Amino acid sequence: MEAAFVITWTQPVPGREQKSLEYAAEAGAFWTQKAREGKCSEPEMFFGETGVGLWMIKGDHDVLAELIETEEVQLLTMKGVLLLRDFTANLYRTGEAAEQFLATFGKALQTLG
Repeated sequence: MEAAFVITWTQPVPGREQKSLEYAAEAGAFWTQKAREGKCSEPEMFFGETGVGLWMIKGDHDVLAELIETEEVQLLTMKGVLLLRDFTANLYRTGEAAEQFLATFGKALQTLG
């Protein structure tokens, strides 16, 4: 696993709490199905005592990037923006891929003097 798709938010938009729960079930079902197809890990969910949430889906960077560009994930992302405050969805490099990124960053710094 060289990447993680990380989704974070703070609280549901007031008045949309029930829709937020339905959305969580929909997003969970989608990513669980993709995991069963071998395209990524099962989604890991983290919830803080104050309601702040985080989902993490791990996998191959290119596979996750391709999934993120699908209409289904774009729709899920837009629903998240509309239902949850401070919603973010980012693809991060992890493990060896993160180390390679940092090495390239270091090389770029050296060229700038």
